[in-house]
Amino acid sequence: MKLLITGATGFIGKELVKKFDLENITIFSRKTNSNINTINCSLEDLLVKKCITEQYDVAIHLAGLAHNNYSLDQLRKINVESTLALARQLVLKGLKRFVFVSSIGVNGNKTIDSAFNEESIPNPHADYAISKCEAEFELTKLSKELDFELVIIRPPLVYGKSAPGNFKRLYSLVSKGVPLPFGLANNSRSFISVSNLCDFIALTVVHPKAADELFLVCDDDNVSTKSLVKLIWKEKNINSFLIPVPVFMFKFLFELLGLSSMAIQLFDNLEVDNSKAKNLLGWHPNQSMIDVFKKM
Repeated sequence: MKLLITGATGFIGKELVKKFDLENITIFSRKTNSNINTINCSLEDLLVKKCITEQYDVAIHLAGLAHNNYSLDQLRKINVESTLALARQLVLKGLKRFVFVSSIGVNGNKTIDSAFNEESIPNPHADYAISKCEAEFELTKLSKELDFELVIIRPPLVYGKSAPGNFKRLYSLVSKGVPLPFGLANNSRSFISVSNLCDFIALTVVHPKAADELFLVCDDDNVSTKSLVKLIWKEKNINSFLIPVPVFMFKFLFELLGLSSMAIQLFDNLEVDNSKAKNLLGWHPNQSMIDVFKKM
């Protein structure tokens, strides 16, 4: 089986390539990897030239513009238009399955009464999530038009060693051991370790029942901001304490500072139901958060 991976030089991609025989992999990247076959192209190049010249059985699309450092038009150009161009070029060469790694943000930025599942109505709040939602919609149409198998995966925040973004910032803050005002942050949030996510992605490459399916995946245990801080302190042997500051005070302050999205991440619920991945594909997360922190 010939496999193409985009985003293989990123946080998730570096872990994902370990799941496969390197002789069967080609990566799509601006950077050349001396150990792996490489197509030296950018996502922007896909819009103006043919970058795919060989046949691949399966493609895993991880690459894209992340989060909200870009305008919606910029995000659409890369996350939607380039994604569709990639799929078209691959299918014209005989691609059988396209695995698209999306985001739980497509469902929304918090849960109220119940966990998100595959039947939940999309409700993206941020431009990044909007672009991912639009890419899912257009890929679904294209898969029916050009007759290829599509797998869509929506993970929540991905963590692990060398994790970027908000998790890295929180981990660095907590690791300082200073008292933190999260003593009343008893929310419930789903996460997924990078290893668990890559195990699942690798499974969807070969499992026949993954074809034309959407999956929401996460670790088995939800955690609160309060328990996350305590877990990090425990594994780093830090003796500190949490200050019980009322959550409503934080939310009011963050809103004044224009940081309402950060307040949602720290204090609201975002729960994911991973039962479809388990029941349909027989997948189970092999790592817990405490396992990962021990290695970190």
